Amino acid sequence: MNKNTLNAQRLLQYFRKDWSENAAQLYYYFIIPYGIMTLLFIWMDFTKTHSVVVALEQVRQGMETDNNSYQLIMENALSGKDDCWFSIVFTAVLCFDFFMAFAGSTFFKTSKYRKDYITDLTFPVSNAEKFIVRWFRISIISFPIFCLATVLADFTRIGFIHFLYPEVSLSFPVPWLSSECDVYLPLAILQAYCLQALFILGGTYWQKKPFQKTLSLVLLTSLIYYFTYFCTVFYFIERNYAYHDARMRWVIGWVFGIPIFLILFGYLLTYLRMRRATLLPSWKDKTTLVVFAALLIGLGLCVWMPNFIVDHFAYG
Repeated sequence: MNKNTLNAQRLLQYFRKDWSENAAQLYYYFIIPYGIMTLLFIWMDFTKTHSVVVALEQVRQGMETDNNSYQLIMENALSGKDDCWFSIVFTAVLCFDFFMAFAGSTFFKTSKYRKDYITDLTFPVSNAEKFIVRWFRISIISFPIFCLATVLADFTRIGFIHFLYPEVSLSFPVPWLSSECDVYLPLAILQAYCLQALFILGGTYWQKKPFQKTLSLVLLTSLIYYFTYFCTVFYFIERNYAYHDARMRWVIGWVFGIPIFLILFGYLLTYLRMRRATLLPSWKDKTTLVVFAALLIGLGLCVWMPNFIVDHFAYG
């Protein structure tokens, strides 16, 4: 066996093996998000279109209508705009976050059962090659699959609504790359990958139910950070801190910087813990100390950042 950490021929063979064993998983990556988003998108569009159709019928009969927004919806439709766009994009982003988190929690699925231990540990590939192949399948391939499912769900929505209400035309494809959606997709994608990196790392600590346990820890940590930040601002800093100009400039930097750091942090610790996670997940190693140190640093930043901004930047 070639003992190099990375070997192109060996990596390609392992990629073929992983693909043959997990091809069905990629089909699920498409079918499940497509089905869920199709139902949600249709429900949103149906609610909008049905209310307009009812309002038009009431007006035609000379009755008063409680729907005061139907005219605005129709005016937007005449200009090629759909009032569902923001709701659809926001829902798709939430589904993408959940999808990436759940996919990340399955990173070690092939090595969670006793019958897979020997095969996984003795297969002639390095930990780096295992990490690259699994990461490529879960993080890279899953992204275009989810995008395809989202776009098809959107077109399915349009076709279904036109079938139900052929007399009106209020549904249009979402311009995903346009600013009209009011959602900055690059940031949303970056945050989803950040969340996935944390769930991949969580899979190295919990053998059973890694998704539920990592989700609980992420939510608990977020609440603690928010509560600490809120108490720092409310009790120790002026309440008009929310209107501080420097605060907004710092927030823009943090919302990009923190996800990038957490992505690299999660991937690095996952790689260092791969063999231990394959054998038996454990908390007793130096990587756990690094995780606790990172949690404490994050808590410290919640206290330090608003004080630093107020001390070094003037209001204005």
